[in-house]
Amino acid sequence: MKRKLEVLAPAGDLETLRTAVIAGADAVYFGGEAFGARAYAANFSFNDAEKGISFAHSRGARTYLTVNTLLKSLEIEKKVYSYLKDYYNAGIDAVLVQDIGLMQLIRAYFPELHLHISTQANVTSEYGALFFKNLGASRVVLARELSLKEIKQIHDTVDIELECFAHGALCVSYSGQCLMSSMIGGRSGNRGRCAQPCRKCYELLDSDKKKRNLPGKYPISMKDLCTIEDVQALYDAGASSLKIEGRMKSKEYVASVVSAYRMAADQVMAGEKTYDPGSLKSAVLGAGTRGGSTDGYLRRHNGSDMISLVDSSFSSDGPTSILTSENKVRAAAHFTARVGEKLSITISDGEKETTAQGPVVEKAKKPRDVASEVKDKIVKTGDERIEITDVSVDADADSFIPMSLVKSLRREAVQSFLGGITVLRDEPLPFEPFRSNKHDMITGQPMLVTCMTQEQLRTVAGQLSANDIIGIDYDLYSLMDVDALKQIDQNKYLCLPEIFRSDRMPEIDEMIFDGFIISSYDEIEYVHEKYPSIPCIYDYRLYSWSDRSRAELLSFGAEYISASVELNEKELAHLDNSSSFICVYGRTPVMYMANCSHKNSVGCDKRREVLYLKDERKADFPVMNLCSSCTNVVYNSLPTSLLPFTGQISDMGFAGWRFDFTIENADEVSEVLNTFKRNISENGADDVSCHVTRGHFHRGVS
Repeated sequence: MKRKLEVLAPAGDLETLRTAVIAGADAVYFGGEAFGARAYAANFSFNDAEKGISFAHSRGARTYLTVNTLLKSLEIEKKVYSYLKDYYNAGIDAVLVQDIGLMQLIRAYFPELHLHISTQANVTSEYGALFFKNLGASRVVLARELSLKEIKQIHDTVDIELECFAHGALCVSYSGQCLMSSMIGGRSGNRGRCAQPCRKCYELLDSDKKKRNLPGKYPISMKDLCTIEDVQALYDAGASSLKIEGRMKSKEYVASVVSAYRMAADQVMAGEKTYDPGSLKSAVLGAGTRGGSTDGYLRRHNGSDMISLVDSSFSSDGPTSILTSENKVRAAAHFTARVGEKLSITISDGEKETTAQGPVVEKAKKPRDVASEVKDKIVKTGDERIEITDVSVDADADSFIPMSLVKSLRREAVQSFLGGITVLRDEPLPFEPFRSNKHDMITGQPMLVTCMTQEQLRTVAGQLSANDIIGIDYDLYSLMDVDALKQIDQNKYLCLPEIFRSDRMPEIDEMIFDGFIISSYDEIEYVHEKYPSIPCIYDYRLYSWSDRSRAELLSFGAEYISASVELNEKELAHLDNSSSFICVYGRTPVMYMANCSHKNSVGCDKRREVLYLKDERKADFPVMNLCSSCTNVVYNSLPTSLLPFTGQISDMGFAGWRFDFTIENADEVSEVLNTFKRNISENGADDVSCHVTRGHFHRGVS
């Protein structure tokens, strides 16, 4: 059977959803009133969402709900189940998720609901796709940075739907891995509140703080993605869905872009070559772009021509024509509820008739007149194509009629009458909040210290005890002499690449290392397959904002995990931290980029250096190019130090202390470690001499 190619459209409100479906979208994704990664979009009230779901289904289109933020313990245990249950009963076709704890909850309580893994989970290989397939996902939204070759490798290896970004705004950072907005102003992208710092002006400075010449002031503002000329190539590579970005875009924009990709997808699936990609490209770009357009990473790993450089604003040629809706069908409905017989709703317009049946009606404990309530539920179809002009009710006074079942039957009857998608599901299982046993303070916690330079490594190796762990950066490992590494006596853990790419992973001499530090879901599956017996620590980029998420991560075999850097002291104190390291010193990575500032300014010479992005507030953000994994890492302008709060943190029951060294010299490394040891032994509150930030320890994110 030939694989279908879905055109997936964004919708920021009900009118845009209708426009997208009429324009030819196979599916529409939107956010509800909570937990979506576009907190500043209009988003949907539940009433509008119900109407939108029904409207889409009546035309054979699917609807996907974005629940792709990270959730705190109280949210995931007290709010999200009832939130999801309403959409589940309304017939939502799939839920888009990032949080690993929420994935577990959906599998446990909504097993019939399709689980789509958000691009924020950062799937970059067949290993990540297999990891989520094994967790019950039906689809993964791939990282935007993948090439056609990589997409095909995943498709050929793992039997799972692949959703690929096809059009719209591009983040310069791997999605889900950007903390820049969060660390600068407390607006976390992981909570849908990104302030888009990548669109701001920056000066690019070299290691001596001298300005690098660039033809513009926007060195990390990406052009918009446009793959209208690459639809055939994406289909051949294995894409199941073409995702159009833009839940904050106008209905005019959505109509223009969707109709163009609809035409291209239809002809690709039909094996025809009659459409003109050039004219379609002109049409979609006329709807608007930010700084121009690019085909992204489909055929290359990075490039300066992907960056807008001189302009980060969105502009368009103006409104385009909008398709209009069909005329309404007027019909009558008949509802029957006789004790001992099946519940039913029949819809008829005099020429066509359809009936939806439910379970056998049971006897109610107390008779009541439900006719008016039933009529109200049936009349409100939520679909613009049909108007129920009359409802007749034939019901026993003592019949037990759940109104949720009436709505479900009405939806099924309307969809059947209009020829749409019918979603029939069992009731979700009753929810039981996750319970975690809090642990008392742990004594003798080990230290985990990660290093990026040989100078740091030599300094650290002389100051740690036998129980402590040295984390050796993957890029450092690729530059060092293996024999020198073997001389280090402490526990040595290799920090696997910040961004995992299958074609950049050579064989690792595991005899050198006592364990791995893992940064992605791809790496969890990779290590399980390649190095099944080696211990692992999970980095804080494998997010665990709740006890449920923590337990799920530990179930994959982690020895330890790492506490989130976006939770505050109160939120951390309420978690079970018995298996978590907490970072008390380090420059937080705020972006991981495929695009290379070093290459864009002087060319690719495979030479690692530290550049700086100077913002309008004169803050300098170090940028390091890690050539072994072809990744750029942007670090916060100030290191985070929680050293004065070691006494308070000790009472939170953490498994150990973590220190991340990036651009520090030997003296600075020694100062940090000595300050920590002095505070621990003397119950002190000293800090390092350099300027620091407390990160989110006191403020957190909303």
